Amino acid sequence: MGHFTYADGIAVFQLVFFVPGLLCSIAVARRHGFRRTSGWIFLAIFCVIRIVGGAARLATLSDTTSTTPYTIALICSLLGLSPLLMCSLGLISQTYCSFLRQPYNNLFSTFVVRAVHLPAIIALILCIVGATRADTPQLIENEATVHVGIALFVVVLVMLTILAIGAWLRIHRIGKGEKALVLASLCALPFLYVRTVYALLAVFSHSEVFSLASGSTSSETTSLCMSVLEEMAVVVIYLATGLKLPLNTEGAAETREMGLADMSSDK
Repeated sequence: MGHFTYADGIAVFQLVFFVPGLLCSIAVARRHGFRRTSGWIFLAIFCVIRIVGGAARLATLSDTTSTTPYTIALICSLLGLSPLLMCSLGLISQTYCSFLRQPYNNLFSTFVVRAVHLPAIIALILCIVGATRADTPQLIENEATVHVGIALFVVVLVMLTILAIGAWLRIHRIGKGEKALVLASLCALPFLYVRTVYALLAVFSHSEVFSLASGSTSSETTSLCMSVLEEMAVVVIYLATGLKLPLNTEGAAETREMGLADMSSDK
């Protein structure tokens, strides 16, 4: 049985935050629709990843010999950026679809959204592959595939910034609900940049202060201040926006249809 550490305390803090966050994000996704393009479903996925990561970290207390729980916790810490960025993309794309006319609406959904979504998925896959290929958890941040994955996250964030600024410049042409999405995306960007900079420093700086696996008090404090709190801020911004937004009738209808389909399949 291991002893309770500072890092374990941070894991408990995350569980206390993200378990209710998951319930709220599911409620928001149910309210506005579970469609991937809406972005809300990715917020729930992100909360699940953080819950799994926190639980894996606490699992090291009962199993001090196996590195598997520690590896899972590190992998989850790498994967957090992808669903957050895809959630941001979904929110921003909703604003564009509200003021773009056909055929530009379809062109935006087909090409622009996919152009941002694809590198985010590739980055996610590369981080998973790199993390699972590492011989020890401490070597995860040295994997070349992880480096490429983090670099792709930077590209995605820059593209999201351009889209968010473009939506802001056309804010007078969109409805009240879409304006709230634009403002939420812009408010979340500074926190996403700090989080992304931390990921870059973690894999490229080779400094113990930014190391994902050193376990030192300084590195855990840096992670708390540049990663955990930033992610929580983004979740709060998006959840508050989603709860205040008017009901998405299309999303609600979609959710009801999904429920009816499930009931029909059970009969």
